[in-house]
Amino acid sequence: MSSIRASGGMARQRAHPLTDLVRVADVSVDFPAPGGTAKVLDRVNLAVGTGEIVGLVGESGCGKTTLARLILGVLPAGATVRGGALCFEERDVLASPREEALVRRAFPIGFVPQEPRAALSPLFPIGAQAGEVLRWSRRRARSGRADARRRIAEMFARVQLPDPLAIMRRYPHELSGGQLQRVLIAMALLREPRLVVADEPTTALDVTIQAQILTLLRGLALEQRVAVLFATHDLGAAWEICDRITVMYAGQEAETAPSAVFFAGPRHPYAALLLESMPRPGAGLPESITGAVPNLIDPPPGCRFHPRCPRALPVCRSERPPARGSAVESVRCHSPIPARDAA
Repeated sequence: MSSIRASGGMARQRAHPLTDLVRVADVSVDFPAPGGTAKVLDRVNLAVGTGEIVGLVGESGCGKTTLARLILGVLPAGATVRGGALCFEERDVLASPREEALVRRAFPIGFVPQEPRAALSPLFPIGAQAGEVLRWSRRRARSGRADARRRIAEMFARVQLPDPLAIMRRYPHELSGGQLQRVLIAMALLREPRLVVADEPTTALDVTIQAQILTLLRGLALEQRVAVLFATHDLGAAWEICDRITVMYAGQEAETAPSAVFFAGPRHPYAALLLESMPRPGAGLPESITGAVPNLIDPPPGCRFHPRCPRALPVCRSERPPARGSAVESVRCHSPIPARDAA
């Protein structure tokens, strides 16, 4: 991957949409865990607009996958949502079970998982598994088998799979990892979603295939006006395709900014250190962030990053900082890096 500070990348910079398609506001999620209750999300905020790709970045265990599962409506058994709102076009699905059922039926969401081989059954042909997606969609009820095959073949062609009819007859073990990921993107789009959640979709792929998948996601978002929530630990991938970046740390969002602004100089100390820890051509081995991610059963009070933060103030140890800025660009820090000094 080329230097993330270099010019280029596929992300386009534009004004933030006036109305958020999806909005998470002050939501907390707890998981039962050995030894207590893990506070996995702590009053998290996030917004995604129509046709926008938002990168959700951070180290492993920061809460990216839990936030994605909250939006998808597939939190594991035992998880508890405490307060806040999860709105799809201003309708809060956390308001009541009935409201959630109504909204989710009317607001299809596609999902692209991290491990394509684990997401597909080895026992059935690709076409049959894609057909199951259509079977449960609203439009499938009005179409026959021939129409379903045509739609699947068209979508496979759209994601640049060669010979779609042949692909439909094959089993997952007969396809490469890159082809399987294209199949899953196509299956996510068959439901005509308003939003696609992509959870580390390029982690299991080599660098060349990663670039192809990122280009594909970017193009589909532009062509179909589908919003994409792109969860990743790879800032290089986020630079390539995202319009905005939200950085998470230990279940709290730290900073949100348009991609060009963020990569020019993040203002949260954790975000700046995370960017500095990325390798760059000719720069030698990068410095790692000192310390360790906190135990979420007994997380530090105040800002969860303060035990590792070089800019920590006494207030950081006791009070969670408010978000400074706007919905488009904000930093949740008592001691943010001044813009002119940002790394």
